[in-house]
Amino acid sequence: MNSAVPSALQNTERRIKRDRLFYVIAAVLMVISIAGGFRRFYLHGRAPWGAMTSQIVPLVVAHGIAMSSWVVLFLIQSILIVTGRRRLHLVLGPLGGVLAGAVVILGATVASLSVHFSPQLYTELGGPKAFLASMFVQMLSFGTFVGIGFEYRRRPEIHRPMMLLATIVIQSGAFGRLPYIENLAAMPPLYVWGPVLIFGALLFVLQWGMNRAPNRWYLMGYAGMVAASLLAVTVGTTGLWSRMVSSFIP
Repeated sequence: MNSAVPSALQNTERRIKRDRLFYVIAAVLMVISIAGGFRRFYLHGRAPWGAMTSQIVPLVVAHGIAMSSWVVLFLIQSILIVTGRRRLHLVLGPLGGVLAGAVVILGATVASLSVHFSPQLYTELGGPKAFLASMFVQMLSFGTFVGIGFEYRRRPEIHRPMMLLATIVIQSGAFGRLPYIENLAAMPPLYVWGPVLIFGALLFVLQWGMNRAPNRWYLMGYAGMVAASLLAVTVGTTGLWSRMVSSFIP
C-alpha cells in the first residue's frame, strides 16, 4: 500500500512535466512557422506577397513586430515554466497583456486599411469583404482567449490552453504563406481558417498522446475556435456585411 503512493506521485509528476514540455514544443513549432511564413518581412523588409501597401507601411511593420513578439513571448513563458522560473513568468505576464492589446488593435487596423487600399490582394481569399470579416473574428477570438487566460492565470489547467489557442488563432498569416500550406489557406469555404484548425487539431492529438489523456479545456476552447471560423465564413458572405463595408472597400 505504501509503495503505491510514491508511484502515483511519480506518475503525476511525469504527467505534469510532459504537459509543460508540450507547450514548449507547440511554441517552437509556431515560431518556426512565423519565421518561415514571414521570412521576406524579416530578411528584406518586404511583405510576403511583395511590396507592402505603401499607405500603411509603418502600421504593417508595427503589426508584424507585435505578432512576432507575442509568439516569441509565448515560447519564453513556456520555457520559464519548464525550467521552474514561475516568478519570472508571472513578472512577464503584464507584458503579455500589453502585447495582446497591440495585436488586436494593430491587427484590426491593418486588415481594414489593407483591404481598403489593396483589395485585389484578397481575391483568392474569398474577396476583401469576406477576408475582413475573418480578420475581425480572429482578433475577437484572440482577445477572448487571452482574456480568459488572464482571468484564470492562477489555474494553469485553464490558463495554458487558452494562451495556446490564442497564439494558434493568429498563425493564419504565417501558415497561409508557407510552401504547400498556402494553397490550403485559399481553399473555400474556410480559407485562412483551414490551416489554423488543422494545426490546432494536430496539437490536441499530440498533447493527448504525451499526457495519455485529452485536455478538456483545450477541447472546449478549440470547439469555440471552430464556431468562430463558421461565424466568420457566414458573416463574410451575407448581404448585410457586404452593405456595411461597401463604402469602405472599393
